[in-house]
Amino acid sequence: MKKFRGFLGVFLIFFLGVVFGALLASGAIYAKMWGLIEAGPETVAEFTIQRLNGELKLDDLQKREFQRIADRTRLKLRAIRYRTQPEVAETIDAAESDLRGILNPKQQRKLRDLMKRFREQWRDEAVEAPTPSS
Repeated sequence: MKKFRGFLGVFLIFFLGVVFGALLASGAIYAKMWGLIEAGPETVAEFTIQRLNGELKLDDLQKREFQRIADRTRLKLRAIRYRTQPEVAETIDAAESDLRGILNPKQQRKLRDLMKRFREQWRDEAVEAPTPSS
């Protein structure tokens, strides 16, 4: 019986360590992703470029060419964003209005503040044009 208790104790410590580690890791991943989303599309694009550079192990020439391609693509995507932005804004406004209908007054104030912050960040991001690398 003592061996079983000892085994059970070691197992529980190991198991709780795994659970705690998983919770910490998922929290860190969540925080990083949320930070990227809040930062706007340019930050997401830059993160993606850096990740691909690392994964593909590009040499210097390939990195320069990749950056040119990424800049050109960003400009094209920005043009698409400008064309579709009114429809996107209208859709988001409608969803926000629908969401307010199910929230209490405190939650509505919080939603208003969050939406204001997100819109400001994304608007600032839209104003800053990417400069193509040469």
